Amino acid sequence: MGSGTVLWAGKQLSEEEEASTRALVQRLRRAGAHEAAEGFARFLPERAAEWTPDELELGAHAGPWLKMEVEPRAD
Repeated sequence: MGSGTVLWAGKQLSEEEEASTRALVQRLRRAGAHEAAEGFARFLPERAAEWTPDELELGAHAGPWLKMEVEPRAD
């Protein structure tokens, strides 16, 4: 089973999550997907002040309880 990081407004990223998010942002920028890169870059600690109060409230209510699992396809 694969793994990933679930991000939400105001989430405090672990060192591993931050490194993974930074790497994703760099890959997206290199691929020319600048809008997607900026969307993920908002989750980095230095951009935390950009979240609106409404976004932070939504993140506080939904984020910590969100869990996703992906089962591999049985082809």
